[in-house]
Amino acid sequence: MVFYLGFGLQLIGLSSVGICFYSGMIKGDYGQLELIQLVGGSLVFYIGHYLRGAKK
Repeated sequence: MVFYLGFGLQLIGLSSVGICFYSGMIKGDYGQLELIQLVGGSLVFYIGHYLRGAKK
């Protein structure tokens, strides 16, 4: 079950970072919201990576 939770967190983090990059390319400038999305998405991704790789 933890494996799937970690996988879901990785997907959420990856999509958040992707939305951040897309928004920055469309606007032409990265603001505070995009920075929060980038850092938060990366953090969620790596938490998911840790949970997914955790051994029982």
